[in-house]
Amino acid sequence: GGLLRAVLRRHTFKLEASRFRGREPDQHRYDIETGELDSTAVRLSWNPTPDWALQASWADVASPEQLEPDINVTKYSASALYTQKLENNGELAFTGAFARKDNNEDVTLDAWLAEASWSPNADWTIFSRAEAIQTSELGAGGHHGPVEDVQRINIGVARNFRLTDTVVLALGASLTRNWVSDTLSPLY
Repeated sequence: GGLLRAVLRRHTFKLEASRFRGREPDQHRYDIETGELDSTAVRLSWNPTPDWALQASWADVASPEQLEPDINVTKYSASALYTQKLENNGELAFTGAFARKDNNEDVTLDAWLAEASWSPNADWTIFSRAEAIQTSELGAGGHHGPVEDVQRINIGVARNFRLTDTVVLALGASLTRNWVSDTLSPLY
């Protein structure tokens, strides 16, 4: 393992930089792994108002997978979150996010996410989520097969029941629609 991290905060901005070992841990999780700090990550966060949270990040990760030691990965991400308090203890929230993973074998995988929720009061929440990903890890063959596109849309509602000052039970229902290739269809 090992990690060096630096953080700079200035008003509504935060810049973080890290140097770390990129390889994922092996199956022996009880030992302490060592190795050079061979990977770098940087993230810039900005909260222009109390309702907004924005971030962008970049990481260059050396040999993250033990089974594919010659593959290095560069990762990018960006996200925007917005929340607004409403009357009657309600809340409105939106999230948009994008991520990209490039490797040194010219494989690029993208992922998109959009979420929204509306709580008109403390008792009810209506929520939705749409996502689209490219992945090579879902095929029937297992680890790192062909790149597949997967999309999903979900919408639902939940009713909250306050049991104590700190415990809320939510009961609800949601509908989900997936779009996958014929290869992945049996898995969904």
